[in-house]
Amino acid sequence: MAPLTKITNWSDFSKQLATLKSNGVYALTTDVWWGDVEKNGNNQFDWSYYRQYAQVVRESGLKWVPIISTHQCGGNVGDDCNIPVPNWVWNLASEDVLTHESETGYVNKETVSPWATNVISTQYNELYASFAQNFSDYKDIIVKIYLSGGPAGELRFPSYVTGDGWSYPSRGKLQAYTETAKTDFRNNMQAKYGTISSLNTAWKTNLSSFSQVNPPSDGDNFFTSGAAYNSQYGKDFMNWYQSVLTKHLSLISSRAHQNFDSTFGVPIGAKIAGLHWKMNDPYMPHATEYSAGYHDYAKILDQFKASNLHLTFTCLEMDNSQAYTSPYYSAPKSLVTQIANLATQRGIVLNGENALAISSSDASYSESRYRNTAQHLFNEGFSGFTLLRLANVVNANGTKTAEMDRFRDILVLQPIKVDFIVKNAPTASGDTVYVTGNRWEMGMWDNADGKKIKLTWNSTYQDWRGSAYIAANRYYEFKAVVAGSNNVVKSWEPGSNNVWNTPSSNSSYTVQW
Repeated sequence: MAPLTKITNWSDFSKQLATLKSNGVYALTTDVWWGDVEKNGNNQFDWSYYRQYAQVVRESGLKWVPIISTHQCGGNVGDDCNIPVPNWVWNLASEDVLTHESETGYVNKETVSPWATNVISTQYNELYASFAQNFSDYKDIIVKIYLSGGPAGELRFPSYVTGDGWSYPSRGKLQAYTETAKTDFRNNMQAKYGTISSLNTAWKTNLSSFSQVNPPSDGDNFFTSGAAYNSQYGKDFMNWYQSVLTKHLSLISSRAHQNFDSTFGVPIGAKIAGLHWKMNDPYMPHATEYSAGYHDYAKILDQFKASNLHLTFTCLEMDNSQAYTSPYYSAPKSLVTQIANLATQRGIVLNGENALAISSSDASYSESRYRNTAQHLFNEGFSGFTLLRLANVVNANGTKTAEMDRFRDILVLQPIKVDFIVKNAPTASGDTVYVTGNRWEMGMWDNADGKKIKLTWNSTYQDWRGSAYIAANRYYEFKAVVAGSNNVVKSWEPGSNNVWNTPSSNSSYTVQW
């Protein structure tokens, strides 16, 4: 992922890209800021900077993944720039329609509110159409296009912002308090229940009209009382709150497909944030996710599938060490696995990111972050990984940082197909032979989170055979193992580990038990 700020030294930038290319990186992801390209007025586009940018990327031999960034840069973790949404946008409708308002009354302008559907439909469509027109001659390097679905480019509400008094690891604030949002909630409930009497029966309330239907008046109590989880009101509110996001995703994806498919013919993607804190909080479980609009991930991913979108998910580098530690209750590892399973079930192409920059003078710490990432990438169906951010692996003058070799060795892999053959394994009926080794793409030995390479019995050759993709030009140690019908390892190949520096092309390896 490229820097958020603009490039000012194109010569040094070219050197950085050359270093990325020579170390096995495939593509560069770049925010293309709406607040920059259309800042001068409605339909007054200036793409000159990004066309120069695309040309430098093309000359480097890398591919390009632009993010059509309709959100503000500034105000979120890691932001080092200030590029607001074009100022003229706020004159297209009332502030109440265009902005978010939190439960504390804080008004947020990081992105246009998803309730402003007419403005979004028109303005995003014009933006997407102009991008397609101006970059059709760069379709040779554009391999995917990402849509910004909300703050920080993520499909969510701006629930956790320091300007509204948030600090980690508090849950954040619900964002449904403009009159526009309240009216939408009321209309949605009236459509569901028909009469106020039916709503009162379901909610166990005594409201006299739908005008008295409101979002939670006390956000903390909404969660700690259990209302968010157990009451019909809480379920109705959360289902509606999330549906605002899924409708927004449907709208922007439809405009994107209309403008991009015929020109570029590449996948379109969007991002869900890895909101991992408060997951196991005994008083308000999952309150961070709920406050941001994530109530039922399955339904969100159903919309990704229906909208023909690739999905990027974050926080792959984190572990569960604070899963039951107050006040964090942070379980990112479990969350990533949950999302990966849901995506796999739906056939959604899944890409990963780290949530925070991986850069440390402690090599073992950095390597542990990459290994956490590798566990997910090589065992849970991810198609790729975007490292946040370029400056952590390449210095400004194009030389490598200490982080590059760690990143490259563990994650930047050129896959080769290897045919494994195991002869004379001591198997009985119902047994299976596997190969497992010292890296995640080979199962990390007998780790419960690993996926060993499974072989099958070949009656012709009277041995066990199977193919797997592992990394070219990497050092591996591995052994064959026999597992019983319950998948528990019964015996390990005797003697020392097999040691192999893999070749640069497809190969085979035979183990004599």
